Amino acid sequence: MTTDIKTIENTIFSKSFYSWSASEIMGLSRKIIKNQSEILANHPELVQKRIAICGTCNIRFISSGLIPFLMAEGIFPLIFEGKFNGLSSEILSSDSDLYAFDPDYLIAITDYRDIHEFPPYLTSIEKVRETANRRIKESVHFWEYFHQRCRSKVLLTNIAIPNRHILGGLEANLVSGRDVFLRILNLTFLEKKPTFLTFLDQEALSADFGKDRWFDDSEWFISKQPFALEAIPIFSLTIAKQIAADIGKIRKCLITDLDNTLWGGILGDDGINGINLDPNDPIGESFLDFQKTLKLYKDRGILLAVCSKNDPVIAKEVFQKHPNCILKTEDFSAFIANWEDKPINIQKIASQLNIGLDSLVFFDDNPAERDLVKKVLPMVQVIDVPEDPAEFSMALIRSHCFDWGQLTVEDLNRSETLRADRKRSELGAIALNYEDYLKALEMRISIAKALPYELNRFTQLINKTNQFNLRTRRYNESEITAMATDPDKVLLRVTLQDKFSDYGIISAIILNLDHSRKNILIDTWVMSCRVFKRGIEDEVMNYLIAFAKDNGFQTVEGEYVCSPRNGLVADLYPRYGFKMVQQSDISKKYILDINDYVPCETWFNFELKGKES
Repeated sequence: MTTDIKTIENTIFSKSFYSWSASEIMGLSRKIIKNQSEILANHPELVQKRIAICGTCNIRFISSGLIPFLMAEGIFPLIFEGKFNGLSSEILSSDSDLYAFDPDYLIAITDYRDIHEFPPYLTSIEKVRETANRRIKESVHFWEYFHQRCRSKVLLTNIAIPNRHILGGLEANLVSGRDVFLRILNLTFLEKKPTFLTFLDQEALSADFGKDRWFDDSEWFISKQPFALEAIPIFSLTIAKQIAADIGKIRKCLITDLDNTLWGGILGDDGINGINLDPNDPIGESFLDFQKTLKLYKDRGILLAVCSKNDPVIAKEVFQKHPNCILKTEDFSAFIANWEDKPINIQKIASQLNIGLDSLVFFDDNPAERDLVKKVLPMVQVIDVPEDPAEFSMALIRSHCFDWGQLTVEDLNRSETLRADRKRSELGAIALNYEDYLKALEMRISIAKALPYELNRFTQLINKTNQFNLRTRRYNESEITAMATDPDKVLLRVTLQDKFSDYGIISAIILNLDHSRKNILIDTWVMSCRVFKRGIEDEVMNYLIAFAKDNGFQTVEGEYVCSPRNGLVADLYPRYGFKMVQQSDISKKYILDINDYVPCETWFNFELKGKES
């Protein structure tokens, strides 16, 4: 490996280029393209995705700037760059190069200048909405036409409201103003968008970046660049995070320090009454603001954890007794305060929460601690924390480390589920044996076809599960939606409740039915790590064999494809009597004659609901 290649790879995977200018990033992109074969050979872990970029404008600079950000997120992009202002022609022409490319993702860049019909001034709000509905109906038809011909997921920009307020102050006071109409278009499209389409929030990005900086009329008139060149890095980062989240590369837990991170001062020196959480002091208020931000992250499903060099009893007292402390001990899913090195404690937290190190984010005001974690645990995302605590919240938000593609009820209940896990552990400690423990949990399971409203969670589970994942195949929501109506496929979801909590959907199974061979292929089977060692897989296998018998099938096939993280299920099929029929370096294929199956004993409290017939 040449020194130049090493430098390029270190730049990409350390993400040091995130602070670079757009022109510097595009220079890096050219080096990547020149050496892409060698980089891919050196990093087979990179996930290859075909990504098309089209627009109603010039997308050449966006296409170039995106490449390093995708690679930094573990994605090796195969890029298709559409023609200048070629979005409509590429999609409406059935023999276009876009369809021949057959992308996994289509990034569609649009602009407020695409809107040519506005309601006349003084039009009623009803007429304004009628105009918006008509426009959005046309847009939905346009994208459904594309989806009928290509199963790509679409990442479409919403409309960035321009900094051209023709009515001045009246724009916010007249329902027929152009700004109001563009906002109504965004909201209407959000309400009516199909499942295969996800918005890139260009409006929020432009507002955060600054409208006067985002819109560069000179660049538009010269090259039809939709926004300023200097905005390309943040736009590219947003796209890369969205695609990474869609294929299951998401962060789940924020680990935070305590002293000078959640409060001002050193607890061991200043005592509980000496630390600064004073709402009447600007420094104290800054730390309280950061605690409020963490509370909001927790409420949206992010796990919070403490990793601090402190006395654990005294540290917990702050959350229990300090009158101004917003966060409480129950807000944290893991709490480690001792004098060991933080990389050691971070690994303990990952083990306690049963999640990978690549699911963690570390926030610590001490640059030496941050540097140590970066060096020892490079898979953990470390936030560059500013010196001013007033900037803590925005540093976390603008890291985009918790940009998820979906949000489900199960996500919102995650912290509650972990608290229930602790109660289960306590129950396990007093049970006479493991069988007694499982019976004492009073588990209730349901296995049934996934309903339309469950497909969002079904898709999320497939894309984010790594340990109990037999084939490691990923499907986007549009593909799952299509499978749900395919007569030769069955989508099963498994839900679980016990005496402590309701887990919701914890397992997703896709079956391919081959009636001519009287065979069922288990295309996909994933299960949440939250419910390992409960006998769920035994109950599912009992169900699958019963389903096969009831529907006239004679054999069931399965496959195990080895990945760095799914060794847990390497011997799953042999455990149930499946016989191996084919083997390669990375996979094993199995088959089972259902008459040879011996049902497993399980400890669930009532019969399965939703049994297929």
